[in-house]
Amino acid sequence: MDNRYVVWFIPLSRGEAVEAIRRAYGVAQEHARKIGGRLEPIQPKHIYGQEADKFGYTLQIGRIAVNMPPASVLVVWGFYNADEYLDFVRFIQDGRVYEWFVEPIAYYPERVGVWLEEPLIFRGSVYIDVHTTSSEERDRTYGWPLGYYIAPVQPPQEVKPPRRPRRGGQGGRG
Repeated sequence: MDNRYVVWFIPLSRGEAVEAIRRAYGVAQEHARKIGGRLEPIQPKHIYGQEADKFGYTLQIGRIAVNMPPASVLVVWGFYNADEYLDFVRFIQDGRVYEWFVEPIAYYPERVGVWLEEPLIFRGSVYIDVHTTSSEERDRTYGWPLGYYIAPVQPPQEVKPPRRPRRGGQGGRG
């Protein structure tokens, strides 16, 4: 079975794009409701954690490990690309590979591509592979995944195993 999914984008200016974004927002709202969480646009802190200031709204070339806290969800509906050399990104989670060819988006008037299918939904850890055709020595590309990050307002409670009842008479008195 092939676990690779190839995706094509439409420009933001097309009517179907608005419907796809609205659908993704509805999915994100539902996840936020389920976990009692807040919904935010994807920001550098969600992708890079402590290194958010280093890259800002650019993608590091190579592999990015995104580690989300428990119960957090990433909902991706599109991509911004202002870099004609950024040709594809891959989202990898649990053996599934979603490969997005994003180079054409750099030539759309608004540089935003919207995926018409259901949004990608990630929990836990996900890898983002970023590839460029540029021969320049650089560490980043000018592209960014578009979507929503949902995190619980309060972290989930730690589940503790039930305590064992004490047995009478052991190590007891006499």
